[in-house]
This record gives sequence, C-alpha cells and structure tokens, in this order.
Amino acid sequence: MEWIVRSARKEDLPRCAAIEATAPDPWTESQLAEELAGGCGRLFVACREDQVQGLAVFQLAAGEASLNALTVDPAARRQGAGRALLAGALAALHAEGAHSCFLEVRAGNTAARALYESLGFAAVGVRRNFYQDPAENGVVMTLTIE
Repeated sequence: MEWIVRSARKEDLPRCAAIEATAPDPWTESQLAEELAGGCGRLFVACREDQVQGLAVFQLAAGEASLNALTVDPAARRQGAGRALLAGALAALHAEGAHSCFLEVRAGNTAARALYESLGFAAVGVRRNFYQDPAENGVVMTLTIE
C-alpha cells in the first residue's frame, strides 16, 4: 500500500503529538499548533489507510527550507514512511519556491543519516554537543532542491 503525503491539518495534531512523544526531543501539540498557524511553518504527514503514521516539521523562508523534525510511529518504521514523507514534503516545498533544505541530525543516528544521504543530502558541518540527553554532536546537512 502506498504512502499518502499531505499537509497537516489541525485535526491531525493530537496524533502528530503522540508520534512525536516517541522521539528523543519531542515537539508538543501546542508547539506543533504554533508552527501550523505560523507563516513560515510547514507540517506534512504520511498516511496509510487514513491513519497518520509520520510527520515532518519544516520552516520555509527566503527560498530555504529547514527540517526541524521528522518522526515516524515506531510501528511504521522501516516501511518507507520516512522516505515518502521527506520526498513528498521536499516536492511541495520546491513548488512553494524552496531551492535548498538544511537539517541537523544526531551524529549517532545512522538510520536517519542514511535516509538523508540516499535522498541527496550532504554533510557540511558539525555542531559540537548540539544535542542533550544524551550529549551528542549534530551533523548539519544540506540539499539543493531541483
């Protein structure tokens, strides 16, 4: 079954917050609502059988997108949701004028780094001790969206 990627709606936020709660640095429902209502925030969800299984939180300004969070429900991981979500979101952001995308990822998150690299992101720097609980370096990655 195919993944459907679409812009998040207000009614998706409780499910998105529940998925986020499984992440090391989760966004709360109120934070997600603030991003959804803001002018620069862009939230996307990956759905299967009308059930939200993953979300991505971006900021879009001046032709640059920043990925702030990408979280997939643990039960739906390793099924292509993250790849579909990121590819669909990047296509939608490009249609809105984004020419590049930046993100930071934990240095030890090899699965996420492999996903980003497979979609064309390249590491361009390291932020020492960027993450807490546990302390870990952040790898800065970028992609030119074409």
